[in-house]
Parts: sequence; C-alpha cells; structure tokens
Amino acid sequence: MEKMGDRIKGLKYQKWRLKQMMIDVDPKIKKIKGAAYFELEDDLDQDWIKEHQDYLVEEQRQKIQKKFDKENEKLRAEGQTEMKAKELEERMEVADELEKKFKKENKTGKVEAEGKGPTIEKLENNLTKLDQRIVNMGLQAEDKESNKEVALGTSKINYIDPRLTVVFSKKFNVPIEKFFSKTLREKFDWAIKSVDENWEF
Repeated sequence: MEKMGDRIKGLKYQKWRLKQMMIDVDPKIKKIKGAAYFELEDDLDQDWIKEHQDYLVEEQRQKIQKKFDKENEKLRAEGQTEMKAKELEERMEVADELEKKFKKENKTGKVEAEGKGPTIEKLENNLTKLDQRIVNMGLQAEDKESNKEVALGTSKINYIDPRLTVVFSKKFNVPIEKFFSKTLREKFDWAIKSVDENWEF
C-alpha cells in the first residue's frame, strides 16, 4: 500500500496522462489550452514516475495472482482439477502489456488515448473527478496529520461525561462503537444502560 502522499501524487500522474491523451485525441488542443497546461506538476519527476509505474505493474500482478489462487482454492474444495500454471501466465499478460505501455510512454513522451471512443469531453470529465479525489485525499491527509497532535481518547475518558456521548449516539442513530472501543464500552456499560436520547444533563 502506498503512503497517502504517494497516492495523491499517483492521482496527479493520472491527471497528467489524461491530459496527454487529450493531445492524442486532438493535437490542436495543446495550442488552445497552452503548453503549460500539459506539463508535469512540480512534485512529480521522472524517477518517481518510474517507481510508481513499477508499483502499478506489481500491484496488477499481485491482484492476478491472488484471484488465480482463490479460484484454484475453490476448485480444490469442489474436488475439481486446478488450473495450470499456463493459465496464470496468460492472465499475467495484462500486467506485461501495462509494463510495455509505460516503457513506450517513457520513451516517446506520448500517451495513447484509452477507453471506448475517447473524446475531449470524456477526458475532461475524468479530470474533474480526479481533481475532486485529490482535494478529498488532501483533506484526509491534513486531518490525519492534525489528529496526530490530539489524543482524542483522553478527553473521552477523563473529561466528557460518557452519558452525553451515549445520548448523542442514541439521538442521531450513530453506533456507540464509533465513539467507544470495546474496553471503553465495558467501562461505561453503566452509562450506556442508564440513559436514552431524551436524557438531559
């Protein structure tokens, strides 16, 4: 699993590839939007891209292997003949093709448009979705970082009356498990049992 920062960069790389596909669909678009629009973002460099491409190819191989193993396990359980290694080799061709595609892109600097009937409009829609994912992931990363500074459990245990949390949980139908770990649920069992959503402090 890639770190959050690498995952965000991975989405930026996808964005760059989509923009290159736009040039493949309509070369005139480069003049319309300007060359700067199609450049790599500052935090992406060739070394990172190659590393990320290797990661994507390896991830693809692992998924294929996992699916193959799972299907063979099922066949074994049903008393049927397992698939041969040749079947796995054929399935792995998908990952081999991906690897070849990346090598070609790195060599030529061009990205061929993918998907059924790619158009500028479709690619732009995909770009908008990616932008939203980048924003969301960026916010998640910020939350994760700022939460490192706060020991959220401490206030729940020492300063907040557990009955207030239970009332909130019951009033808004939020499972109590979202607030209290198993240990805390056992510790505050008295509070969970003693109040309903109408209880007032």
